[in-house]
Amino acid sequence: MSKTASYTLKNGSVLVTVCGHSGEEDFYAMYDVIKEVIEPERIKYGVDSMCVDGSFIKDGITVRMSSESAYDDMCFLYDPSKMTEEQVNTTLKWIDLIVDTFTAKA
Repeated sequence: MSKTASYTLKNGSVLVTVCGHSGEEDFYAMYDVIKEVIEPERIKYGVDSMCVDGSFIKDGITVRMSSESAYDDMCFLYDPSKMTEEQVNTTLKWIDLIVDTFTAKA
């Protein structure tokens, strides 16, 4: 089974779900992994009645993350229309690194 699944949304953004992981506990563990392995310049999250969501910024790239998606998994979201090909590739490498580190610890 794949660790992630990607979906292109109608607005062109890409949603990458982390298969089999959702909820606040997984989100906070993933948040800690992002701080540890990506070392973003800025990282934040917020809590509402539906989920936990946030974003991180590194090297001018913004990646959103959430504890739930339309596919019931934790997810990342980025907009390739506002990025260079190199930034998209960097984002995908970060997501792979985060998910590999997160699932190894889970």
